[in-house]
Amino acid sequence: MVLTILIEHLASTHIHEFSKHKNIAYRFLSPGKIAAAIDMSVTADPCVFTRLFLIFRGVSEDDMGIFSGAGEKEANAQNWREVVGWTENSKDSTLFRVLETSVLEIT
Repeated sequence: MVLTILIEHLASTHIHEFSKHKNIAYRFLSPGKIAAAIDMSVTADPCVFTRLFLIFRGVSEDDMGIFSGAGEKEANAQNWREVVGWTENSKDSTLFRVLETSVLEIT
């Protein structure tokens, strides 16, 4: 449910790019991979820092076979919270929270 809400949020802020394609393939990058490319620190303590970096590409009908077995059902089977480092503290409004969202289209 939360994954669906995150995808919808990212899609609504990048609807122009998503709407160019009938099908898309996407992946969230782990915080470690993001940190290797983009260094950022927050000095507030305590702080819950969540980085969501979504990469996607349009998938043509001809390429759909490449992604067989990699649909929404399979994506929902993955523990996306582990991938992005999301914790229950991300919902705690008493904590200082930073939510960084980025979307990158790969063509």
